[in-house]
Amino acid sequence: MKTVPPMTTGELVRDALLAALLFISQVSLSWISNVELVSLLLILYTLVFKKHVWLILYVFIVLEGLVYGFGLWWFSYLYVWPILVAAVFLFIKGRPPKSFTIAILSGIFGLLFGLFCSLSYVILAGPHAAFVWWTAGIPFDLVHGIGNFLLSLILFSPLYRLLTALNRIQS
Repeated sequence: MKTVPPMTTGELVRDALLAALLFISQVSLSWISNVELVSLLLILYTLVFKKHVWLILYVFIVLEGLVYGFGLWWFSYLYVWPILVAAVFLFIKGRPPKSFTIAILSGIFGLLFGLFCSLSYVILAGPHAAFVWWTAGIPFDLVHGIGNFLLSLILFSPLYRLLTALNRIQS
C-alpha cells in the first residue's frame, strides 16, 4: 500500500495563504459583476501545486460560505469549482501550458458557469426552473467568459512564472 507523505508546516501555511489570496481576489473584484480572478488562480494553483489545489479550493469555498452565507449558490460551488480543477488535470496534463489554451479553457468555464450552477436547481425545482434560471443569467455568463478569457490571456504567463519560481524556492 502506497503511503502519502504528511503535509509539511510550510506547505500548510502556503496553502492557507493561497486560499486567502483566492478569497481576497474574489472580494476585491466583487464590485465588477462576474469579473473574477478565481478561475485563473485555480488554474495556476492546479498546474503549479498539483493535488494541493483541493485543500486550497475547499478552504476558499468554506470562507465564501462563512462570509456570504450558506445558500443554494454555495452548494453549487462544492461541485462547480472542482469542475475547473478537473478540466485542468484532464486537458493540460503533461504538456507545458500555453497562455492562449489557458485563456480558452478559462473563457469556456466562465461561459458555462451559470449552466453548471443551474444543475442544483434541477434537483430542487425541476428542469424547467433550472432552465429559466440559467437562461436569465446568460448575459452575466457572457461577461464572465469574456472577462476570464482576457484576464487569463494577459496574466497567465507572468503569474505562472512567478508561482513556479516561488514553488522552486520553497521546495
